[in-house]
Amino acid sequence: MNTFRQLFTDLRTRWEQLSGREQRLLMAAGGAVIAFALFVTLFTFTTTAAGYRSRTQTKLAKLQEVQQLAASYNEATSARNSIEQQLSSNDVSLLTYISDKATAAGLEVPNMTPKGEVGIGDGKIMESSMELTFTDVDLRKLTEFLKSVESGPGIVKVKYLRLEPRPASDTLTAWTTVSTYKLKQSQAPSAQQ
Repeated sequence: MNTFRQLFTDLRTRWEQLSGREQRLLMAAGGAVIAFALFVTLFTFTTTAAGYRSRTQTKLAKLQEVQQLAASYNEATSARNSIEQQLSSNDVSLLTYISDKATAAGLEVPNMTPKGEVGIGDGKIMESSMELTFTDVDLRKLTEFLKSVESGPGIVKVKYLRLEPRPASDTLTAWTTVSTYKLKQSQAPSAQQ
């Protein structure tokens, strides 16, 4: 404590020995040093705060992107699960199904050719198709039939459609392929004896 008192006393003595002009110059220089120190301190705080804000904004943007990706992933997963559910519960017999739909639409299908089951993609999905030929069919009845075929249970799609108009009778000849899809049944491993 005595050291500080001695130092303060020495500084005071030197201050009093200075002329009025020297005291003003020294006060101005001291004020400039203090102002510069405040400027550097404030600039450092401002730069640091701006850096924190920038990093926070970047992290918030990344968080929002992750949330959007998670939402789209959940939607895709839900859609995939729904399709897998439809594929696993799809047990449509095309011959009966098409005959029923044609009768309901007031059509007669003179030619139906089954095409058997074929594995598609990686072989986990089986496609069963039937080729149909309609002769002298009304366009409205055919359209109603095709809509009703695709709106049925499971996954049934009109895969191919070719039309040949018959202007003389306002009818047409139509060739179409209707397919249904289901998950391939897994085979249980045979028991070893």
